[in-house]
Formats: sequence, C-alpha cells, structure tokens
Amino acid sequence: MPRLNCPDTGSAVTTEYGSELKVVVSEGKVNVSGATILQPDIYASNGVLHLVSSLLVPPGALQLTPEKFLLALNCTSFISLIHSVNLTHLINDTETPYTILAPKDDVLSILQSYGLPKKGSNELKKMLQYHFIPEKWMPEKLVDGMLLESVLREPGLDDGRQVMHVEVNDDEKQDASSRHIRFGGAGIIGDPSE
Repeated sequence: MPRLNCPDTGSAVTTEYGSELKVVVSEGKVNVSGATILQPDIYASNGVLHLVSSLLVPPGALQLTPEKFLLALNCTSFISLIHSVNLTHLINDTETPYTILAPKDDVLSILQSYGLPKKGSNELKKMLQYHFIPEKWMPEKLVDGMLLESVLREPGLDDGRQVMHVEVNDDEKQDASSRHIRFGGAGIIGDPSE
C-alpha cells in the first residue's frame, strides 16, 4: 500500500486483489474501510506497511463458490485438475447455473491408476469440460434416455456441444429418492447438493 497522504474528506485506494479500500482521515486518525491504522508508515525493502486494527475482507471473499463447496465435499483432486487446465471460471462463477459431475478424491485415485490425461493437457481440459452441464438438473427433472449438453465444444460437431446420455432407473415401489441415475455411464453417489 502506498504511503497514506489522504485528504480529510476521504479517498480510495485499489488493492492488488482489485477491491477498493476507502481511506478517511479525521481527528488525527486514519481509517481504512472501517479499520483504524494503529501504526503507519513502517518502511520495508519493497514498500510501506501500515498495521490496522482489524482484518480487511474484500467484498465477496467469503461468498460460497462451487469451488469452496467442492473442496468441502472432498473433491480436492478434481479442483486441482481444473486449476491445471485454467477452467476455474466454471467453479468460481456464482451466477451461471451448472450441474457439476464431480468425482471425489477416492474415486479419482482409482481412476489415476488407469491413467488420466496429463495435468494441464488439452485432453484433460476436454475431459473436465464434459463434467459441466449448463443449467440445474435436479433428479426430478431427469428422464431416462435424455441427452444433456455439456460445456465441451467439439470441432467435429461444428463447434457444437458434446452431449451426455442420462439413464434413470426408477423403482416404482419406492419414492423418488430411490432413483438410480447415471450420466454417461457413471452413477451418482449420494444426494445432489444445490
């Protein structure tokens, strides 16, 4: 943060993260977005430090994203693979609805023994895009035999989206929670999370 020489009326500085901090100087005190500067102007070799009275949390930093939710569900390997091919926009977008078919770490560890595509490769990127289906597809909306478009676009399809076959096996004697659903031949485990 640059040395604070702010007018009494206040001003704003932009953080490295891109958020804005409001700086107000009044009655000999400097406040930064609600936190008081306790010790200003500590010079370091690469800049200036200012000790503040509380943690400055950028707006939206504590917002629950699909990535954070998947990490909590033990899908860390899946998230790591997504980061390796720069598809993080698919797991950090909180506005666009997706159905995410996310394998847990134990499932991916088994699959890795069969040889997953190399981290960062285009082949891995295509495979991961196949795990994202635009829109929310809750079990009650799924019908046996339907084809759902993934986010994977293929040149051989005139840049159209690759589709995924859905299988739904209902046990008519039981309730809807007994439905067995498979996407592209892979079964789902547990209840969906919205």
